[in-house]
Amino acid sequence: MTTDNEPGDPRAAALTRAAAFGGTAPSIHNSQPWRWHIGDGTLDLALERRRLLWSSDPDSRLAVLSCGIALHHARLELAALGWEAEVDRTPAGEDGIDRLARISLGPCGTPEHHAVRLVGAAGRRRTDRRTAPTAPVDFHRLRSIATAAQDQGADVRLLRPRQLLELAGAVERAREVERADAAWQVELAGWVGGSRPSRTGIPADALPADPFQLVAPGRALRRAGATLVDESRDRASVFGVLCTPGDDRIDWLRAGEGLSAGWLTATVLDVSVLPLSIVTEVATSRATVRGLIGWTAHPHLALRFAASPAVGPEARTPRLPLPEIIERD
Repeated sequence: MTTDNEPGDPRAAALTRAAAFGGTAPSIHNSQPWRWHIGDGTLDLALERRRLLWSSDPDSRLAVLSCGIALHHARLELAALGWEAEVDRTPAGEDGIDRLARISLGPCGTPEHHAVRLVGAAGRRRTDRRTAPTAPVDFHRLRSIATAAQDQGADVRLLRPRQLLELAGAVERAREVERADAAWQVELAGWVGGSRPSRTGIPADALPADPFQLVAPGRALRRAGATLVDESRDRASVFGVLCTPGDDRIDWLRAGEGLSAGWLTATVLDVSVLPLSIVTEVATSRATVRGLIGWTAHPHLALRFAASPAVGPEARTPRLPLPEIIERD
């Protein structure tokens, strides 16, 4: 006879699969800032402070958002396996500053068809850093993506073409702030480029082609992000803003859950997604983006949507081994 947290127990096995699938989620600079703890029928999600970006994300907003993506992935895996689950999202200051959420397992029943479909799409999801998509995106697909995000408590506000010049200006101003901050540049260089033996960060082969070989990988990545918001060179793309009604830790977590749902829905619908974080990492640029969506919500990322290419545009970013992200009682 096994106890609830022995390897032979189906509940422990389901939670392990959920945590492992959560570990495949995308994150800011592929920092994977999460830690899972498997208890007696529960799965706790917490921030991993060793993998936070203190210069570009000093309040950990984007790290918490990344953990929200992982949380939604874990919830999807459980639903696809047929498990009911309740989620308690933890406000800051309760149960320790680093804990973000607890998943509590209910009974096991019939797998959810929609969850199975989204879990299957996760293996095809890529970050699309092409500079010039050529096919337009169908509006009805974009509406389905936004609806998926809204179902998780977030929103995706699509920008009008005339707003893209202002968005591009906000990106450029953020780049100027970054260029003047030595600590920021050192941090970026530590997470972007190279072969990534640590299995975190963005390896060189996942970056866009750089015609200026002497430019540091981090700067090349940021320059590519700015170029992508050039209306005259990228007319086939649509830009949106991922946002939430509030701006506290649970809102950040919800934003990640919404991005996960929207991105996986986009993958099912053959729409590629590129998140741009630089425009919300700098307070003045973030304020500009908030103005673009009418000051009625708080922006977290700009998103570029384009028709998916026939072949994935980049290598998959590496992932940490499970013992580095999962703990047990």
